[in-house]
Amino acid sequence: MNIARKIFTKPYQNVGKNVYRKFRISASNLDSSATAQPQVQDEKFDFEDLKVLERVERRKAKIPPFMKDVFVSIYNRDMLAYPEILNKEESTALDNRVAALEKVFLDPKKSYENRKNALLRTGMYSAPLSLTNNGLAMNYTESLRYLDVISTDLKLGQEMSDHWVALNVVKQGLSSDDYQKLIGDLTSGDVTIDICIREKIPERMMQADFSTNATLDSKGVWHITGEKICQNATGYLLVLCLVDGTRFKVFLVHPNAVGVSQSDNFVTFHQTPATPLDNITQDGLSKAFGIARLYTATLCRNRLLASMNACMDYIRHRFFSGKPLMEIPTIRATIGDTLLKIYASESAEYFTAGLLDGYLEPDVDLELAMCRNFIANHAQNQLLKLLAIPGVEKQAECLQLLEDMRSLSLKGETIESVNMFIALNGIHHAGKEMANEVKQIRNPLFNPSFIIKKMLLDRHQEKDDPKLTLYLAEHLHPTLKKPSEQLEYCVLRMRYVCETLMSRHGKEVVDAYTELIRLAEAATEILVMTAVLARASRAYCIGLRNGEVEMKLASVFVESTKDRVKKLLLEANDGEYLNLDYFRLQFGKKVLESNSLVVEKPTARVFW
Repeated sequence: MNIARKIFTKPYQNVGKNVYRKFRISASNLDSSATAQPQVQDEKFDFEDLKVLERVERRKAKIPPFMKDVFVSIYNRDMLAYPEILNKEESTALDNRVAALEKVFLDPKKSYENRKNALLRTGMYSAPLSLTNNGLAMNYTESLRYLDVISTDLKLGQEMSDHWVALNVVKQGLSSDDYQKLIGDLTSGDVTIDICIREKIPERMMQADFSTNATLDSKGVWHITGEKICQNATGYLLVLCLVDGTRFKVFLVHPNAVGVSQSDNFVTFHQTPATPLDNITQDGLSKAFGIARLYTATLCRNRLLASMNACMDYIRHRFFSGKPLMEIPTIRATIGDTLLKIYASESAEYFTAGLLDGYLEPDVDLELAMCRNFIANHAQNQLLKLLAIPGVEKQAECLQLLEDMRSLSLKGETIESVNMFIALNGIHHAGKEMANEVKQIRNPLFNPSFIIKKMLLDRHQEKDDPKLTLYLAEHLHPTLKKPSEQLEYCVLRMRYVCETLMSRHGKEVVDAYTELIRLAEAATEILVMTAVLARASRAYCIGLRNGEVEMKLASVFVESTKDRVKKLLLEANDGEYLNLDYFRLQFGKKVLESNSLVVEKPTARVFW
């Protein structure tokens, strides 16, 4: 029994002692708790290791170029989910700043200085900078919201858009130390950065197309010589120059620099010292300057919106033949068409901004150019219809609105030059994808089996009735099934038309200007159709106010645009003889060579 007791109780022989000890310690602590004072320890921080958190960018993985793939009828259906970039906190902060800007910019009693002060208070001059540089770390989606308000004052809208683009270029081009030295002055609001890229068209054959150049002297200082188009040369200037006759480089000219003179809209540089932006590549420079096209589209859209508001102010309190002007069908139709253009352009702009903000290394050069050209092309035609309603009664205001739209549409480049940029980049991408097919099509006798297979595969395309194999309707609200099929038709026709153009012209396809411009316009409409459908589907599915109106807007826009795209692609596919381009070119050639109207007056006779 004693042995059993020792064996089985040995592990627990100190339990009583331990329990009694713990109870005694707890009791003593309880007794002394009333008299004990809390102990405060001084925490020591190592401020050198303190890290300031920057804004987190929630970007998805890199994707293939969306619109370039459309040229070969490859369509990323994930794009039909309209991008949502901002979270709740970011959206709230954005709304607060926009409300502060609207309070000043939408008040007609506020002066130009009041608006500049509002921009300074809300941090707009430093908005693209990082948080550690006292900026807002603004992304492109937010910049469009700000510009929607700022552009009510067109001068400030242009200044801020150029300033934001230039700040990004300067950040990429300068070293970290040089950038920190300049950033305080660049964001003070006293001076802005203007962009100087475009030059006069040469007047002589031997004159260079790009004449502004930069040279390095013996002391290592760069000097600029040339002339640029620029409306304001009082602040910093970002000048694109030719170096060594072979490559482009950007230089930053400081305020009050030597050798700068301005006359009207032209600024001349004569051995002007400048700071080179060495760290930015030509590819990075092209992408940074491409953002200016997106901002130009926003400015054009808001000018069209201002014109519609001015027209509605005139209509609201006027009558004709005892009936309000608001009830006249033609006026309602004009206002409705304007709403369609504004809605479509806004959808495409924010869609493209979402691609820039939402994906790693986005290739959106074509999308940026398309946004600019869509509204620049349609807004001018729509503006003439709108301003025909007030007529001579608001002549001064109408003329100013027309001049604003003209200057924005031709800002830095023309619609035709941007269309050629779109078409050449698209056809180059298509050429890389379809090089082998085009070679075989251009040599049919050496590839008879391929030609037979191609004839069978393209039999539906020859009838202008491609089989719809993309199933875009699965990614949209069911109500948008028919518009999605119309979009799908347009996408599937693109590859066939590109293949036809390259097979017909070969390497000389770059000279088929009239056909390429039609191709660019068709691709532009496809981008806008995608953005409109994605936006309307999202608005209706999440229950936004007037979501059903957006669904109708999207359906009407796609229905009307599909016919235009179909016509453009058919004319490009037909060639210069069937679409009559050849004859139009000959007529223009005769007029230019003879420097006259060519034809005689209707009353002319050859006999009496």
